[in-house]
Amino acid sequence: MISTTIAAKNAAPAEVVPPPDRTNLTAWFNLYMGLEAGANADNTIAAKTRDLAAFLDFFARATGCDQVDLWTRSITGDFVKALQKDKRSPTTINRTLATLRHCASWVQRQRPFLAGNPTERVADIAVDDPEWKGLSDIEVTRLKAAAEQLIHLKRRRNQQPTRDFAIFHVLLRTGLRVSELLRLDLDQYQGKHFVNVKRKGRKVTRRVFLAAEAREALDHYLNDVRGHEPGPLLHSRSGWRLARQNVDAALKAIANQANARFPDDQKIRLHAHVLRHTCLRKAAEKHGVQYAMELSGQSSERYIWRYVQPSSAEKEAALDDLF
Repeated sequence: MISTTIAAKNAAPAEVVPPPDRTNLTAWFNLYMGLEAGANADNTIAAKTRDLAAFLDFFARATGCDQVDLWTRSITGDFVKALQKDKRSPTTINRTLATLRHCASWVQRQRPFLAGNPTERVADIAVDDPEWKGLSDIEVTRLKAAAEQLIHLKRRRNQQPTRDFAIFHVLLRTGLRVSELLRLDLDQYQGKHFVNVKRKGRKVTRRVFLAAEAREALDHYLNDVRGHEPGPLLHSRSGWRLARQNVDAALKAIANQANARFPDDQKIRLHAHVLRHTCLRKAAEKHGVQYAMELSGQSSERYIWRYVQPSSAEKEAALDDLF
């Protein structure tokens, strides 16, 4: 079973894995999660844990044991084929393979595999160009109006429409992941910026700019609802840091208000990642892909294209208007 709490952060691998377990693949996976993956956001840790657990199950069925040196390139390749047969999406398979690659490379540095790194030359699955998942300008207008309306419509004590209004605007205007926003404390909001923002993995962005619209919404929430006592930037009435499901519920309520008078084919499906896509796409259009990549907190151009590439409809319209 994979655990994320086995190893102390500053312990050396040879000290943490006792001699009887140094040939045990599960022990190495647990150590990897404790030392390497533990710095990630909770949802990333959960995804990595699922990836490694799925591979261990396949490995046990393929080898009949847990011997680390039996992990070879053919095992990894056949695991990928098994995921394809299970109808996993190419994106999910490639993410799982990325987890295995990182973990295998880490283990290889601690104690080389008998047959070499078992993930080398195992290729990603080809992925069709994904459709852009952002919002049109008119959809953004509808959602802004809906969020503003809810401030006046939601009057019950357990409702916090001013906070939800701020969440919507901050996500839309910064491109932050919801996990990055929820980790922020009040003292990280300084002037026009969030400072020392923990991003995905170990990356930290020194300053994230907030546009005036986002600052106004956040200041309204702080001055009129939350107050300025230390603690989480966004919290419940009882002072607990918000969870992802709280943000999901807030954005769903805004979408429901925006969709109230529209037919099904014009309804907006809103979640935090849609707002991130929208922000990064707008940034790329106005200031270039490099700027959008820096805004996104991504360390590689490989991933930024999913946010900024044009939709199929936009490509077709561009070709129609080419000459």
